[in-house]
Amino acid sequence: MNVSSPAHHTATIYFSYSQFLVFDSSVSRPGCAWTERHYRQGFARRERNASFGTLLEFGHARVALHLRSYEKSVDDKRVVEVPIEVISGELVIAGPDELPSQNSVRVPPGSYRLVVAQAVVDHEHEEIRLFLEKLSAPIPRSRLIVADEQLDATLPLLETVEVA
Repeated sequence: MNVSSPAHHTATIYFSYSQFLVFDSSVSRPGCAWTERHYRQGFARRERNASFGTLLEFGHARVALHLRSYEKSVDDKRVVEVPIEVISGELVIAGPDELPSQNSVRVPPGSYRLVVAQAVVDHEHEEIRLFLEKLSAPIPRSRLIVADEQLDATLPLLETVEVA
């Protein structure tokens, strides 16, 4: 991937069931009860956590977290933007089979724009770039920036989900 500045945090995660999670460490039950509509839009979220659909069903991903606005790459196959609140000062990034996870990063508490950009490396690996941009107020809604052939979202996007 062609990225102009180094990542704030990098890790390798094992994603499964076509998803991975990003959540404030204060969330005790970060799992989301996906519906068919959530699958079609590529994410399910609540105020302090989000689950993102992956391009592959199972595999490993190299994750790079950048503390800045999204930077396009020609490799991006799916790009989703969601609001997220961080109240604990700690953000966790993990696959569902990795919970509880020790893969966390310290960030200042506040409202953020989280952009998730994904690309397939091979049949078992993805590259996932996370862009976390601190804001003075939450963004009003999520959006699909790049939709791959698996997504068939109808607007407006679902902005809530039940706890799994």
